[in-house]
Amino acid sequence: MSDTTPTTQVHVEEDGHKVFVGNLSFQTTEAELSELFSKPTPVLKANIITHGTRSRGYGFVSYDTLAQAEQAAATYNKAELGGREINVEVAKPKVERAPAAPKVKTPKQPKAETKEATETVDAADFKPRTGRNPRSRANRKTNRNKNEGEEGTAAEEPAVANDEAKEGARRKRNTRRSGRKGANGDAATEGGAAAPAAPSVPRTVGPPSKTTVFVANLPFSMEDAGLKELFAQFKVANAHVVRRRGTGRSKGFGFVELVDEAEQQNVIEKLTGVKADGRELVIKVALSEEQHSEKEGETKEVQDGWTA
Repeated sequence: MSDTTPTTQVHVEEDGHKVFVGNLSFQTTEAELSELFSKPTPVLKANIITHGTRSRGYGFVSYDTLAQAEQAAATYNKAELGGREINVEVAKPKVERAPAAPKVKTPKQPKAETKEATETVDAADFKPRTGRNPRSRANRKTNRNKNEGEEGTAAEEPAVANDEAKEGARRKRNTRRSGRKGANGDAATEGGAAAPAAPSVPRTVGPPSKTTVFVANLPFSMEDAGLKELFAQFKVANAHVVRRRGTGRSKGFGFVELVDEAEQQNVIEKLTGVKADGRELVIKVALSEEQHSEKEGETKEVQDGWTA
């Protein structure tokens, strides 16, 4: 029996082993980046990621061996370049998974015939379903006429009087029902008309956050790490993608918390027109959101804590 378990292979790109360099100045060039990281080991390539012609504030430097990349990360992490303290770490290689082998369907076995299906049962063993035999329509009509004749004058009252008595009884019942609804505080008004439903309580939105930004139109495949990497040139305290309860599927938006208000405003000013997997992101200041609990009579914060 052959093993169909999928294997995992690490793909090393042709341009060598890379280190990630974040928090770069927007004025830093690839030549300046290559010059810094060429001491003492020469680099294969230095590349700054751009959005059009504008730098996105981070890039990659490639070396021949993994040992050289690890040495560069240890040497230049927290170093200064272009007046800014850069962040350097070894970039993780892409991981490719071999496709899983197709499943082979096992044909279903025919069910064995049961003993009850093969035995011949004598029809005489069955008894007809018993019950009360319904009387024919003619018999019912005859008996009803007979009973009406025995009642005498009670069946001779005018039909108009019967109709008026029924209508009066119906109005009396409706009046009693309307009075009970009004006494019990139900939705009733004078005359029995239904009162309008109470208006719903609107959602309460708090003040704008001073450190958090709202990011919408995210690809549904994006994870927390990918969202944080989009803001690699800024000082990020936390980043998370909002997901649905139960399924864990992304809702297409998330929140990024910066270290202070100045860094938050820096994001709003500089990250415009940024795309992820071909989708243009919407970035704006997050608003704190509150909702009211009718049972507890108090205000509490929603699960995610922020909204757009």
